[in-house]
Amino acid sequence: MNIDIMLEPDQSPDQLAELALLAEGYGLRALWAQNYVPARDPFMCLVPAAQATKKIKLGVVVVSPYEMHPMKIGNAVLTLNEFCQGRAEVVIGGGGYWCSRMGARPERMVRAVREAIEIVKGSFRGKPLQYDGELYKAYGYHSEWATDPAPLVYAGASREQMLRMGARVADGIMTSDVIRPLIDEAVATVKAALEEHGRSESGFRFNSAIAFHMKEDRDVSMREARRELITRAVLGEWYLRSFMSDAEVAVVRDNIAAFYTAYRAKTHVIEGVPDSILDKLVENFTIAGSLDDLDTRIAELKEYAATGITELCFRTHDDPAFAIRLIGEKIAPALN
Repeated sequence: MNIDIMLEPDQSPDQLAELALLAEGYGLRALWAQNYVPARDPFMCLVPAAQATKKIKLGVVVVSPYEMHPMKIGNAVLTLNEFCQGRAEVVIGGGGYWCSRMGARPERMVRAVREAIEIVKGSFRGKPLQYDGELYKAYGYHSEWATDPAPLVYAGASREQMLRMGARVADGIMTSDVIRPLIDEAVATVKAALEEHGRSESGFRFNSAIAFHMKEDRDVSMREARRELITRAVLGEWYLRSFMSDAEVAVVRDNIAAFYTAYRAKTHVIEGVPDSILDKLVENFTIAGSLDDLDTRIAELKEYAATGITELCFRTHDDPAFAIRLIGEKIAPALN
């Protein structure tokens, strides 16, 4: 099982370099920088990490064709790839978060992401790309200066249509918050699509990103996990109904504004939602608890990893260095 780290977008370029070196020292596969609206540019921020490290892959997640034309995405990832000598990766997805902030309507999202991936990957082929898509065009796009091994291009996908599209055109899939009750179906969908399109499972990457909140103090862990709950797939009904009753789903959806308020205020207090429901959300959406819970969490992760995913990406929050050490020293060895 390959293990990745995903960082919040509040890290400076120097901090990213330090954390990348730390993760590389534990032999972790990749470090991902998130692409948020009110944050530093993740491609630029990873340059010091690219220069400081030797082996760990460095990626940006998620980039949307609604925010950046696919040719510009290609240029950005190829430039980062040059700095790290062929270790760059990128996740291309719909980017609903960006669309809402830009006031854009993400129409024909599966088609948009597919065309973006095809254009970005087309820039690696060593000859000018002539691409006449329905949504995006690329005429004479030729990155002849890019001579390093090609970056990996993942599709950011969770639901069936996007998963099938990613299996058709991308190097891999990265899901986010596709929890245990849903991951088997997602893996099966990808495998069926690979077979349909004549692609081998060997070498295709299935990366599952999951929130990681484990701390020395359980109360600290629970508070952090509750604070971040709205970022767990925006608490969408499709996810919730896989482990909650209709009544519990209604409570969450009726109080969705309270989850946003808690996130913005950086508090674990979520008005109007009982502790029993908050505990169920944390239990199903995250890896949380104290060091006393470590054996239980590792057993859960082993079961999760057995579903057929090839990469497990831990999304860290406060004190990412502690999380990387815990993952590198205790969790990664137990999963391999």
